[in-house]
Amino acid sequence: MAHVITFDPKDEPQVVWSSGDVRVSAIRSTHTAGHASYRVDTPAGSVVIGGDAANDVPAPPRASSTSDQVEKLARGVDIIVHSTIHPVLGPDRGSGFPSRSFYRQSLATDLGAMAKRAGAKYLMLTHLAPSLGAVVHNRWKVPGGPLTEADYRKAVEAGGFSGTTIVGTDLATLRLPVK
Repeated sequence: MAHVITFDPKDEPQVVWSSGDVRVSAIRSTHTAGHASYRVDTPAGSVVIGGDAANDVPAPPRASSTSDQVEKLARGVDIIVHSTIHPVLGPDRGSGFPSRSFYRQSLATDLGAMAKRAGAKYLMLTHLAPSLGAVVHNRWKVPGGPLTEADYRKAVEAGGFSGTTIVGTDLATLRLPVK
């Protein structure tokens, strides 16, 4: 039996569940209507799950592709888990990937910059576009050929993040070190 909790996502973090010294907060984030991003705080540490969030401004000019709300939620967090798109699929790179879809995602470089500003120790990239080793993303070619974990890490580092970057593959895990 599931206990479903509903809430109206706001522009400021709000606690949506707690039990003992574990707290889950949420914030509105842009992807689809009702989209939210979450932060879990525990005695062992904290994790922000950004999901498919992107900036409220749907296309350049804008300061970043990442969500201002997710960044607010991530201040002082240990780990940020977030979907990402690599700059190689950009409209100026010849992949044919639709610009409207590209601009609805968070670039790996911008996630690196956000993780640095938020003070995160770890950044875990998920829901990678393009997937590791793919020559085609959906039906669009990957310019320059398949990407590796190193390509994603390089993009994050270009954003200024010097913490640990994990390029999340299926069933990837990360344990918080004991405090």
